[in-house]
Amino acid sequence: MKGSPTNISGAWVEIDLTALRYNFCVAKDISRALLEPRFNRNVDVLSVVKADSYGHGMPEVVRSIAREGGKFFAVSNINEAVTLRASGCRDRILVFEATFIETARDMVQYSLTPALCTLEMARALNAEAKKAKVLMPVHIKVDSGMGRLGVWHEDILLFVSKILKLDHVYIEGFLTHFPLADSDRAYTERQSELFAYAVADLIKEGVPFKYLHAANSMGLAGYKNRYFNLTRPGVMLYGLYPDKSLVGKIDLKPVMSVKTRVLLVKTIHGGRGISYGHTLRVKKDTPVAVLAIGYSDGYFRALSNKGSILLNGVLCPIMGRVTMDQLMVDISLAGRVKVGDTAVVLGRQKKGCISAEQIAAWAGTINYEVTCNMGNRLPRIFM
Repeated sequence: MKGSPTNISGAWVEIDLTALRYNFCVAKDISRALLEPRFNRNVDVLSVVKADSYGHGMPEVVRSIAREGGKFFAVSNINEAVTLRASGCRDRILVFEATFIETARDMVQYSLTPALCTLEMARALNAEAKKAKVLMPVHIKVDSGMGRLGVWHEDILLFVSKILKLDHVYIEGFLTHFPLADSDRAYTERQSELFAYAVADLIKEGVPFKYLHAANSMGLAGYKNRYFNLTRPGVMLYGLYPDKSLVGKIDLKPVMSVKTRVLLVKTIHGGRGISYGHTLRVKKDTPVAVLAIGYSDGYFRALSNKGSILLNGVLCPIMGRVTMDQLMVDISLAGRVKVGDTAVVLGRQKKGCISAEQIAAWAGTINYEVTCNMGNRLPRIFM
């Protein structure tokens, strides 16, 4: 959505596309620097734009990354892929969820690349590709320890032998996924080894392929990936750190800011309660601002009496429960505040800053749930 904040609702999201392109370049540089030279002569970057680009707006994000040379994108499902095609994207699209055989026709029609893990889907794709007289590229998902989608690494040779019998499907790559990259280094490195052993067996059998990939943002930024020549940055594209250990080690720029307006300024007198349930009663007369954002806008109810908002660059603590459409903050230290003033929910204001990581810590969640929650519900301005 384009326009100025005065033309939209009481709360909105601002997306800094310059910061996005900067982060893409950081991911690209890390991809080239961390991989071993014998594997990274032609490293490609697969930009993960699922979940509406983690709340940042998928079509606009893809167009912006394409300006920096990004030509390969990953989405979760067929609906996201078709939406991306409808927005004008003609670049490569990998679809992570590719098990429903009724989507095979669309996979072929929209020139998508599925991440395969079932023979039923492979055969359905082959049949549709044969009708269309095309060859269909696929990536094979290897489960090396995630326990989610994928063929177990011990079974990959048998699975691939059956795929190779299909005449309109060809294997372009193999991928796996790290479930503990941010918490168990030994397990993650063992996963890499298991994946490498499986790939070595495939090479011995003469199986042709182009890509090997497993490096999501944490895998990319936190590990030396010896075997992979395609990287899959997701959250780091949006200026979000996959783990606090990487703060200061890699330089990312936050892409999303969330802002709202002051609806009312009032004094809550000592002894009175605030919001539903009166979970907070003030001890003395307290100036309070009512803000036009609540849990219907994606701001977590779990932040009741925990989070803070920036007004005049000052952290103002939330008072009482976050309601569906509004929340209240203590403005005792914020100076002069009036109706219509802009408050920052996520981002910077003067010398103050609230990061997605900070909100996640207050709410007991992860940083990209924060951006998905608010980014997918509020009007967006691309800057």
